[in-house]
Amino acid sequence: MLELEILGSNATAPTREGPASCYLLRTATGVVLVDAGPGALAAYCARHELADLRGIVVTHMHADHSLDLMAWAYRWTFPEKLAPIPLFFPEGEAERLAAFDAVFGIPTLPTMNRPIEQSFQGVPMPRDGVTEHEVDGLRFRAFAAHHSVPSAALRFEAPDGRTVAFSSDTGYCAPVADAAREADLFVCESTYLEADEHALHGHGHLTARMAGELATEAGARHLVLTHFADPADHDQGRAHAAETFTGPVSVAVPGTTFVP
Repeated sequence: MLELEILGSNATAPTREGPASCYLLRTATGVVLVDAGPGALAAYCARHELADLRGIVVTHMHADHSLDLMAWAYRWTFPEKLAPIPLFFPEGEAERLAAFDAVFGIPTLPTMNRPIEQSFQGVPMPRDGVTEHEVDGLRFRAFAAHHSVPSAALRFEAPDGRTVAFSSDTGYCAPVADAAREADLFVCESTYLEADEHALHGHGHLTARMAGELATEAGARHLVLTHFADPADHDQGRAHAAETFTGPVSVAVPGTTFVP
C-alpha cells in the first residue's frame, strides 16, 4: 500500500487554505512525513495518531519546510517522552538543525534541554541520487536540487515498485528530472506563474509551466503542482502546466489524497 496525503502546500506560512509544506506517505503499517512546515503538527494530529508516525524527511531547512520540527520535538518530549524516530535531512545541514536546540532548548527540563536531539535519530542524506535509505518499508534516495540552501529532491519506491517523487524547492535542473524519472506521482513546486531570472535560476524556483516541462522530461505519469506563492493561482497554474505536460495535472490541496 502507498498513498500520498496533502497536509499542507503553501509556499510561506499557514493560510486559510492550510499549512505550509507538509505531506504524508501512508504505507500499510504507518505514515512518513515529508517536510514539516508551519502548521504540520496540528494538521497531522487532526487526522492521525502520533503512534503511526514512522519517520520525518525534510527536503531543506527553509522555515516553510522545517519550522514545525521544533513543535514536533516539543510534543515528542512533553508531557511524556516518546521513542525517538528517524529524521532525515540534507547532508551538511546538521549545524542548522542543531540551532533549533540552541534557541529553543529548555535547560531546566532534562527531557527538553535538546528537544531535536532527544526526539529524533538524525540521518544526513547525501544528495547523490545513489545512497539509499529506508523507512517503514519505503526505499528512497535524495538528489541535488538547485536552491539557495542544500535542497533534496526525493524519490520514494514502495516494495511493489510504485514511486512518488518530490522536487523540493528548486530551479530547473537534471538531478530533479532524475528523481522523477517515470514516477507514478511527481509532486513538483510551481511557485510562480511568471518570474524573473534571479528567482528562477539564481535563488531557484519553478513556474507551473516549467514544472510541466520537467515532468515531461522525466516521463512522470501524474504531475501534482504544489508550493504556489499565491493559492489564487491554482487554476491558472494547472492550465500553464498542461501546456507542457500531456499527462494528468493536479494541484496539491490540503486534505486531498493520491494513489500512485
